[in-house]
Amino acid sequence: MKICRPRPFYDNNVNEAAAKECSKDTKPIKRVEHRYRFRGERVAVFQKFRAFLAPKAYVLFSIIGFASVVGIGYALIKLDRDNHMSAVRLDVEQALYTATDQIRLRFFEAELVGNKIESALSVSDGIPEKKIGRIVEDLQAHIPGVLALALAPNLQVTHSFPQSDNSSAIGLKYWEVPQQLASVARAYRTRTPVVDGPVPLIQGGSGYILRYPVFLQVDERNSESFWGVISIVVDAEGLLKAHQHDIGDAANYIFNLREIKVNEAVPPDLHGAVELHKNQPVTTQFAMFGSKWQATALPAGGWPSYSPQSPYLLGFALVAALLLVGVLLMYRSLAVKQRNAHALLAESIDCINEGFIAFDERERLVIVNQKYLDYHPALADRVVPGMAMSELLKLEVAHGRYPEAAGQEADWIAKRLAQFRHPQEPFLQVIDEQRWLKVTEARTPHGYTVGIRTDVTAEKRAQEAAEATDREKTEFLNNVSHELRTPLTVISGRAAFLRNSEKMLQSRRVKMALESEDTTKEELVLAVNTHQSFVSEQGAKIAESAKHMLRLVEDLLDWTKVARGQLELDMAVAEVGGIAASVAEDLRPDADAKGLTLTYSADGEAEALVDAIRLKQILYNLISNAVKFTDKGSIHLSMAQEHEQISFSITDTGCGIPKCDLERIFQRFQQVDGSMSRQNGGLGLGLAIADQLTSLHNGKLSVESIQGKGSTFRLSLPRLDPAMVLQKTG
Repeated sequence: MKICRPRPFYDNNVNEAAAKECSKDTKPIKRVEHRYRFRGERVAVFQKFRAFLAPKAYVLFSIIGFASVVGIGYALIKLDRDNHMSAVRLDVEQALYTATDQIRLRFFEAELVGNKIESALSVSDGIPEKKIGRIVEDLQAHIPGVLALALAPNLQVTHSFPQSDNSSAIGLKYWEVPQQLASVARAYRTRTPVVDGPVPLIQGGSGYILRYPVFLQVDERNSESFWGVISIVVDAEGLLKAHQHDIGDAANYIFNLREIKVNEAVPPDLHGAVELHKNQPVTTQFAMFGSKWQATALPAGGWPSYSPQSPYLLGFALVAALLLVGVLLMYRSLAVKQRNAHALLAESIDCINEGFIAFDERERLVIVNQKYLDYHPALADRVVPGMAMSELLKLEVAHGRYPEAAGQEADWIAKRLAQFRHPQEPFLQVIDEQRWLKVTEARTPHGYTVGIRTDVTAEKRAQEAAEATDREKTEFLNNVSHELRTPLTVISGRAAFLRNSEKMLQSRRVKMALESEDTTKEELVLAVNTHQSFVSEQGAKIAESAKHMLRLVEDLLDWTKVARGQLELDMAVAEVGGIAASVAEDLRPDADAKGLTLTYSADGEAEALVDAIRLKQILYNLISNAVKFTDKGSIHLSMAQEHEQISFSITDTGCGIPKCDLERIFQRFQQVDGSMSRQNGGLGLGLAIADQLTSLHNGKLSVESIQGKGSTFRLSLPRLDPAMVLQKTG
C-alpha cells in the first residue's frame, strides 16, 4: 500500500493529482458528511450548515468589526456632543439666572420711581411736570429700555414723559382699552404695583407696563382716595437687550419673559415665545409683584448640532475602521494559509487506516482523525481540540470504554497517564470488551505526544480462536482417552478374571465338588450354576463396555462424515410415531435404572420423508442426553402434528441449562461442564450430531430450559409432501 506523505505546512499549492493517486492506493477515506454518522440527523444538518457558513465568516466578521468601530465612533461623537450641550446649557442657565435677577431689580427701581412720583403728587396741588420729567430722564438713563411714563388721573392719560415722543398716548382712556384695563383694575384691587406684558403698545411693538396705583390722602383722618395710575412702559427688546449687554454678548442669547396667569391654556405668541418653547429652551420661574413669571433663554443660533471636536473624532473613527479592515485582510490571509495547512494535515492523517491522535506539550488535544473516533463512536461529539488527556481518559472510563478499569478508575487513569507521559514499548488495550487496539505512543522533539491506535482485534480473536481450538482439542483428546479408558478398563479387568478363572472362588468350588466323593448331585449343580452365573455376569459387563466403546467410535465417525459433508441420508416415507415409540421403549431400561419415568404420547399416526435410522439416532441422542442429566423425576417424549410440520418434544425434570450456555450446547465437543472432572460422561458430540442430522432433514432443533427445573428439546420436521416423495423415490 502506498504511503501518503503529508505536504509541508509552508507549501500552499495543493497537488490534486497526488491527492487522487493517494486516494486510489489507500483505503477509501470517509467523506465529511459521513464522518459523524453516529451523531444523528440533527448533528449532520448542523455540520452542513457550519460548512456552508465557514467561507462567509470573514465577511461577517468584517461587517461586525466595521460596524463596531463605527458604533464606537458614533458613541464617542454623541458623548462629546452631549458634554458640549451640557456645557452650553449650563452657560445659558447662568445667563438666564443673571437676567432674571436684573429684570426684577429694574422693575423694583421702576416701582421706586412710581413711589417717588406718588410722593411728589401728594405734596403738590397739581402735577409737577418739570420734576417728573427729571425723574423720567434719570430712569431712562439707568434703564435704556424705558419708553415712556404716563400719568392717568381718573384712568385717563393726561401727561406722558418724555413729552416730545409720547404725545400720541395723551387722551387715552383705559376703560376704552380692555387689554390694558385688566392690569389697571388688578393694580387698583390689590393696591400694589402690577407688571403687564408682553402687550401691544400704542407706540408700536410690544413691551411690559408697570401699573402703579396712586392713592392720595384727602383729609386729616388719613382717608385715601384713588387718584389714578402711573404707567411705566418698557420696550421688550430693549429690556432684554439691556440685560444681555450686562451679561455678555447680546448676539449670543435669545430671552423671553411672560407672566404665568391662572388657568392659562396657551401662552401668547409674543416675541417668538411659542417658537422658543419648541426649541427646548432653558426655563426658570420667579415671583414679581405678587405674580409668577417665566423666563426662557436659548442660544442665538439654536442648540449646536455637534461639538467642535466632532470632526476630529469622526476622522479618528474612519482611520480606525480602515486600520481594522487592513488587519482583518492580513488575518484573513494568514487564516487561509493556516486552514490550508491544517486541512492538508487532516487529509493526510485521514489517509492512515489507523487511529491517530496528537497532544501538545500541555497535554491538550491538537488533532484526531476519524478512525480514532470510529473506535469510540459514543464519544465522537465530545472529543474536541483543547481537551486534556486526563479529561479524555476520565470521559472514556466513565462511558465504560475500558473494562479493565472497572472498580479501580482512579488508579487505572493514573497508571495510564504515566504511560502517556513516558511512552515506551507498544501495548495492547481492550475497549468495549469487543475490540483490541495496539497503542503506540511517542514524544516529538517539541514535546508533543502522538499516538497510533492499530486495530488488532482480528489477530487477537484469531489467536484466541487458535488457543480455544487447541484447548478444545486437548480437552477432547483427554475426554476421548477418559471415555475409552473406562470401558477398556472394564473389559481388561473382566477378561483377566476369565483368563485366570481357576483362581476364582466359583471355579475352586466346582473343582472341589467334582473331586469330593461326598458331594451330592444338588451341590454339584449349584456350584456349576454359580460358576456359570459369574462367567455370564463378566461377559455381560464386557459386552456392555464394548457396546459403549462402539457408540463412542460411531459418534466420532458420524461427526467426521457430517463435518466433511460425506453423510448421505436414505430418505423414505416412514411412520415416525412408531420410530419414536421404539426409541422410548429401548431407552426405558436406562431410565428405570436411574429411578426415572420415561413416557411417550402422540396425537395420532404421522408419516414423513426421513432416514429412519438417522431419525432414530437423533431421538436416541436427545433422550439419552435427558436420562444422563436427570437425577430424579420424569422424561416425557411427545409427538404433535402442527400445520406443515411434525414436532417431537423431549421434556425432562433435570438440572436445566444456564441461559448463557444454550447457544453452545449444539457445538461439537461441548457440554455445560466440559472438563474431565464433569459428573456425566460422553464426548459432547451427541447434540451436535443431532443438530446436523436435523438440518439434513430440513428440520429444526431448539431448546428451552430453566436452570434447576428442567429442559425441553424440540425437534421439528416437515410433514409428508407428495411432490417431495416422488422426487426422492423417482
